[in-house]
Amino acid sequence: MAYEIRTAHLPESEAVAIRRVIPISELPQFFGAAFGELSKVLNASGASRFGPPFARYFSVKPEAVDVEAVMLADRPVAVTGRVKPLHLEPADAAVVRHVGPYDAMHGAYEAIDGWMSANGKHPAGPPREVYLTSPDQVPDPAAWVTLVEQPIADRLEP
Repeated sequence: MAYEIRTAHLPESEAVAIRRVIPISELPQFFGAAFGELSKVLNASGASRFGPPFARYFSVKPEAVDVEAVMLADRPVAVTGRVKPLHLEPADAAVVRHVGPYDAMHGAYEAIDGWMSANGKHPAGPPREVYLTSPDQVPDPAAWVTLVEQPIADRLEP
């Protein structure tokens, strides 16, 4: 699949998040439970959710992934159990749209890496996978739509 890279500005925002280190095979169960829990905390706090849910990936290794499930909120929310408040700083990002199953997104990441190298950029934080469709709403993995957003900064030359 050919990927088109575009740039976007990710605005400063408040959010709630659950972060865990888990085996890759447990990601579907983690996201289902985490996004449900985040929604409940937002509702109970009176905060409003906006935008689609997303994940931030801090580390991906064959044995485990350090991942954070995130939902944006219209205001800060207090700590509730394993749900933590999160303040996201504004950032420029390289963005690619992926259509298809989640386990086939490696090409999207490779495209972003190649674009960063060619354009003098480097990662400025963990990448985000923004889930524009949900497996609950769209059961066919071939139709799932995900944005991969990689915060970027200019590479400093020695």
